[in-house]
Amino acid sequence: MPELRTTPSTDAPGSAPQSYEEFLEDIKGRIRSAQARAARAINAELIEVYWQIGREILQRQAGEGDRRGRGGPKIVERLSADLRAAFPGARGFSVSSLRYMRAFAAAWPEQEMLQHGVGALPWGHITRLLDRLADRSTRDWYAERAGPWSRAQLEAAIANSLHEREGAAITNFEQALKADDAEAVQRITRDPVVLDFVQLADGAKERDLEAALLEDIERFMLALGEGFYFAGRQKSLQIGGEEFILDLLFFHHPTRRFVVIDLKLGPFQPEFVGKMNLYVNAVDALIAHSEDRASVGFILCTGRDEAVAHLTLQGIATPIAVTRYTVGEHGVLMTGEDPQVTEGLEDEMEGLRRVEQQVAEFAARRAHELAENN
Repeated sequence: MPELRTTPSTDAPGSAPQSYEEFLEDIKGRIRSAQARAARAINAELIEVYWQIGREILQRQAGEGDRRGRGGPKIVERLSADLRAAFPGARGFSVSSLRYMRAFAAAWPEQEMLQHGVGALPWGHITRLLDRLADRSTRDWYAERAGPWSRAQLEAAIANSLHEREGAAITNFEQALKADDAEAVQRITRDPVVLDFVQLADGAKERDLEAALLEDIERFMLALGEGFYFAGRQKSLQIGGEEFILDLLFFHHPTRRFVVIDLKLGPFQPEFVGKMNLYVNAVDALIAHSEDRASVGFILCTGRDEAVAHLTLQGIATPIAVTRYTVGEHGVLMTGEDPQVTEGLEDEMEGLRRVEQQVAEFAARRAHELAENN
């Protein structure tokens, strides 16, 4: 793994920064850290207040308010008007916002839940969970994981039913890894891996799929899950007198291990496991550091026979996962370079030559103009 660079601290006596630029970066980093801590603290206080308001609304609507008529079904409308009059510059006290607060308190009735996931979420995340998920256990599942996610990532995770896909790959981790490690690594698998930003044309090859994924590597890593860092493509491994090429190599930082990914355009075949077994062992021997944990292999394919996959992995000592992927109807269109699917290529090449000629003529004119101006 690349070594992380840190700036020197100015706290210790006599340890001055090497340059003003490093000193400035250190101060900026401290300010950003303080701002982030302050924002988290303010957000936690705000969420707790929203929960308390929601709980009070629920109690009054249930008849536990005062006896002079200020409870009941119209309390939300009246409270909204009064709060907006009292705090004219404040946002968040509309009728719809107060109804969200009431739903928030109803969805998580125990105050201690604020300290376990949901209390650390932005309010926009909480309203999305309330809008999209009726089941309490499913809401809790997303609330526990959504802290680092953007709102768009949360929406995508819910839309793609991530709670049903996480840890769902067929693996031999229970036999190949220690119990606590096997459970942790199983959780980082997803089945299927949703690659809805990729579209493959007829005649596409595995290298086209790889190119499409690397075209938007950030979205690919999000599709794989949290904590994946790109470590290389088409990695060459010299084993004995032969050279072997890995499709993709990642490092999963939370579990401290390399993850070898082998891309397949078709369904799972038993012979894929033998090649992956070699790749994973080679990465452990030639690339991984002594402090890294055992590497694992992910075979990504379009489908699988569950019984065949299970039986193929039995008796294999190397940790391997067989997981499916899906591509989208819209996205990066990658076509194969097979000569059989190159109809119209000559016209495209002629167009490219014309563009190149136009660029050359423009460059010549521009160079002449600059020379005259000088």
